Amino acid sequence: MDVFLNGRMIPPAEARIPGDDAGFQHAIGLFETMAAYHGKVFRLQQHLDRLARSARELGLAKEIDTSALAGAVQQTIEHNSIDRARIRLTLTGGAM
Repeated sequence: MDVFLNGRMIPPAEARIPGDDAGFQHAIGLFETMAAYHGKVFRLQQHLDRLARSARELGLAKEIDTSALAGAVQQTIEHNSIDRARIRLTLTGGAM
């Protein structure tokens, strides 16, 4: 099953987080876990709105394009022919 990382689908073995990423170095980041049933995420927009609000409150991002994230989630579901799954979005502080 491929993963969506930094705007593209890649095999999990190729997924890399730089050693200087704040999420790796200092556990600075947040995540949102969602359930997909019949190829659709349950309450997707509510999950994405919460992620964006949390990112603003924690100072990780001023704005998050939730429609782009929704597209990435749907692309991942379709690319992997997912019917039912637990999906996790992770946002880190990036390179220090």
